Amino acid sequence: MSLLDVLLTIIYLGICYGIGYAILSRHPDNLLYKKWFIKGLSAKLWGGLAFALVYTFYYEYGGDTRSYFDDSTLVVQSLSDGLSVYWEVLNHRLDGTSSEAFDYIMRMAFQDPREYYVVNLISVFNFLGFGSYFSATLLVALFTYWGVWHFFLLVVRKFPEIEKQVALAILFIPSVVFWGSGISKDSLILCGVGLLIYHVNQLATRGLWQLGSLIVIAVSAYFMFVVKAYVLISLVPALLLWRTLYLRERIKSAALRTATLPVVAALSVFAVVYSLDFLAKYNETYSLNSFVDTAQSMQGWHYVEGANGASDHGRGSSYTLGEYDASSWRGMLKVFPQAVNATFFRPYFWEANGATMLAQAIESAVFLVFALITLLKVGPLRVYRYISNDSFLLMCVVFALFFGFAVGFSSYNFGALSRYKIPAVPFFITALFIIRHKAKVRGIKRAKVGREKRAKQIVPGFSG
Repeated sequence: MSLLDVLLTIIYLGICYGIGYAILSRHPDNLLYKKWFIKGLSAKLWGGLAFALVYTFYYEYGGDTRSYFDDSTLVVQSLSDGLSVYWEVLNHRLDGTSSEAFDYIMRMAFQDPREYYVVNLISVFNFLGFGSYFSATLLVALFTYWGVWHFFLLVVRKFPEIEKQVALAILFIPSVVFWGSGISKDSLILCGVGLLIYHVNQLATRGLWQLGSLIVIAVSAYFMFVVKAYVLISLVPALLLWRTLYLRERIKSAALRTATLPVVAALSVFAVVYSLDFLAKYNETYSLNSFVDTAQSMQGWHYVEGANGASDHGRGSSYTLGEYDASSWRGMLKVFPQAVNATFFRPYFWEANGATMLAQAIESAVFLVFALITLLKVGPLRVYRYISNDSFLLMCVVFALFFGFAVGFSSYNFGALSRYKIPAVPFFITALFIIRHKAKVRGIKRAKVGREKRAKQIVPGFSG
């Protein structure tokens, strides 16, 4: 970290805050902006700086974040050889390229097409940040706050009574702030998820011909599709359930609402199966067999029995789900609970073998206690009723569980899992807060009814 890096960091920190206050000034009468916008932005900016510092001074090998930045630097440098070379480098095509472009491409750490989109996008922030890793990180944090903030707005407008709790769940969860603010595809995916959900709601409430929303949905969905398709696979059925059941909730007849639930469930299952079939035809990577093979490959890399030393870049934080039958969905569903448990509630304290894992263990323990208290206080049956009768809550739970299974099943490493799971965490914690809120409202209503009944009773010997 040079003196120039320090100066640019200070300058760009001021620029990001300046942009933040400029956005705030455009919403002078919006209390949500006044109360939370700068606070949430500060969490993102300082979380991004913490991320950059950790990967500069603690993880000396740099991780993927440094590889993304270094590759993006090569993309920016190719501009000096002309726009034609720059265009060839952006496309990452080795066949028929000039020798200059070929040299840039071959020097890159990432040769997977799915990573090219991330590298190309990061190159924009690299260019704007004058080639400084820290200033580029601040710009990424500012950009990705766009999606996080809009998801927050959506949830608070639906549940204004739990504004503070929603702010905590979406804007200030430590792991999400840290892993979701630096130069990584996980930060960009988190942003895309928030934007996609917000603008799907815009289309549903304001009409289908919202051009801006259509463009944001198309770009966000395409980016997730080419970078991490399983995020989109987990999100699409949740969105379908949300919007379809929202229409169901407007049906006045209770019997008709009940009758439509199996139809909606069947359509959602069909949508998932069709999506998987379509993706498998488009790219074999997304077939069931390929998904299992990819997951097992990651499992094998992250978990090596008896060889999990710290020198293996995180293998010391590996875990296993035990034996399972990888030849069928039934075999994988058998480990569904263990995978979801690993995503949200592990590592346990006795599994932590370092400072970073201890921080993860503390947060996971808080999640576990919070979930157990909610389940025991509200009751399993009532929790089910709340979820099944609220389309938005159901969407949060479905996405959190299915995405949690996907990353918990494939990671086998708590370090990797802490990054991969961040899109699901705000949904999971938000769902718990909504459930507790519904239980509280129900309790208040029951108490009010009880008081009214008692007030109407006439005590013998006294006139009513």
